[in-house]
Amino acid sequence: MSTSDYSLHPVDIVIFLAVLLFVCLQGIYHGWRKQKSTEEFLTAGRSFSGLPVAMSLLLAFLSAITLLGIPAEIYTNGLGYSAYLLCYVWMYPFIAWLFVPVFHSLPLISAYQYFEMRYNYTLRVIIAVLFIIQMTLFMAVVMIGPALAFNAVNGFPLYISIIITGCICMFYTALGGMKAVIWTDVFLFLIILVEIILVITLGTIDTGGFSYVWEANDEDGRGLESIFYFPWDVTERTTFLNCLIGFGVNYIPVYLNQANIQRYISTKSTKQARMSVLLNLPFQFIFLPMLYYCGMVLYAFYNNYLTPLQPAVNSTFPPALTFPFDHGDIKPYYEPDYTTSDQILVYFVSDRFGHIPGFMGLFISAIFAGTLSSVSGGLNALIAVTLEDFVKPWRRWRAKRTGKPIYTNDRIDTIAGKILTVIYGLITIGLAYLASKLDSLISMGNTIFGTTGGPMLAAFLLGLLYRRSTAWATVCGVVVSFGLICWIFVGSLWYADNLDDALWIYSLSFMWYATLSSTVAIVITIILSEVHRCFSKEEREKSNNIDPALLAMFLRPKDWKSEYVNTNTDEELNVMCDDETKPNCSTDARLYENTAFEGDADENATEATVH
Repeated sequence: MSTSDYSLHPVDIVIFLAVLLFVCLQGIYHGWRKQKSTEEFLTAGRSFSGLPVAMSLLLAFLSAITLLGIPAEIYTNGLGYSAYLLCYVWMYPFIAWLFVPVFHSLPLISAYQYFEMRYNYTLRVIIAVLFIIQMTLFMAVVMIGPALAFNAVNGFPLYISIIITGCICMFYTALGGMKAVIWTDVFLFLIILVEIILVITLGTIDTGGFSYVWEANDEDGRGLESIFYFPWDVTERTTFLNCLIGFGVNYIPVYLNQANIQRYISTKSTKQARMSVLLNLPFQFIFLPMLYYCGMVLYAFYNNYLTPLQPAVNSTFPPALTFPFDHGDIKPYYEPDYTTSDQILVYFVSDRFGHIPGFMGLFISAIFAGTLSSVSGGLNALIAVTLEDFVKPWRRWRAKRTGKPIYTNDRIDTIAGKILTVIYGLITIGLAYLASKLDSLISMGNTIFGTTGGPMLAAFLLGLLYRRSTAWATVCGVVVSFGLICWIFVGSLWYADNLDDALWIYSLSFMWYATLSSTVAIVITIILSEVHRCFSKEEREKSNNIDPALLAMFLRPKDWKSEYVNTNTDEELNVMCDDETKPNCSTDARLYENTAFEGDADENATEATVH
């Protein structure tokens, strides 16, 4: 089976173009409406309820990595990887109750402002740089999905698909900001749900029924037996423990990066923000089993008892069979000659249901929807981080050095954000082409978050839970742990063909990357902090004067009331912070820049005032 065997029906093309048109119109609509400030562009004016944000958070997860990668992983290696579903039982409550209330209550646009408020600007920059690396690489991997789908269906060149996807994401994100992202996500969420249900229903019928699908997988040791697999070897690719613990630690940083924090701080209240995270628990338990089952259907279809059982890697069509099909409705089917296992679901859908007008168009739209949500949310987050963590602090540094007031124009910042969207989009397109030559989507996605997410997670945990941690100790812990995990990752690539003769650490499963790096960062930080405090009276005093708003809720004094409060219907955050009484409260928390709204009589830049 080759790509020339497939073609898109005109109805498929109409459906796909209709989805693209809707997405572009969303961007135009929200861009045409006056966005009064950069904050409204980036956080939607904190105006959403929990449900649409929950859908947006889930859709950010349901990228091409998930929609194509998970069925391919189950098809290739069995149900073992599905054990990670159980980690969500502890992970989502952990995020919702520890992190969400702190981030939502603080006057943040960039999540990494927290580190300057808690420690210093140096750590803020380091974590922001880690996020930029993480998000550009992640978006590049996500952007491969639609390219693989188009390439499988009609041989469409990968680089052209990547360019088209990137340009559409840039267009509607630059125009509409976070409101366009979230409302479009709600629509795309429904497309993906409908398409997954159609694929598993028709696929089950076409394969021979649910009982046959389960038996075919279970008899080959790919059922429950592969889930409850308990070796203590950390070099095993997937086991029950590394899915339950390792994947959970890998994935927590996803909810602590700017792209997702920006989503849930766009809600009206902390309660709604917490709900947006917790709703993902039932959503995941609905969506993920469907994708696992897709992989089981693929295996049963291509490896039935009339098909010589071969490893699920690039099998080709055998000669014509000479024996009669006398086994009921079950017929031998052979794997297509795919480029990568991530294409197997696309081939299956196109081969079995491509004759149904509109089916393939809806399927490709679903893949595109997951990509669009992840990339557009990532672009929006990169804009926020660049403006808030680099551009605005540079302005304050320049004003302090020259002795002049801070010069700012919010309209210019909004325009700059749109320009940055294009710049980051072009960078992502280039990286996506390079990433298309690498490993499977699942491996690449987990490796990216495991490598960059572990140090970020450690820094957040130390800031919220360990008030004795010092700024420079935390910087050392983050830098050393990131260097360590990068060394392991590069070593695993360098010795990929000869891992048995290399250091055992190079064989470490990518599922443990974030666990190892975060543990190393925490241990180093605690040791160095205690040593630092022994020799510095100033550091000992700082730990006693930390603003309770920067600590986990259960560590705050019982009679304490936050000074970061919402006082009007627009949910604008008014900060009351005193340099002398709160030495750990940063310039960002004290500094508010007036905004020049569109339509104001005076559209000139306004001067910031320091309270």
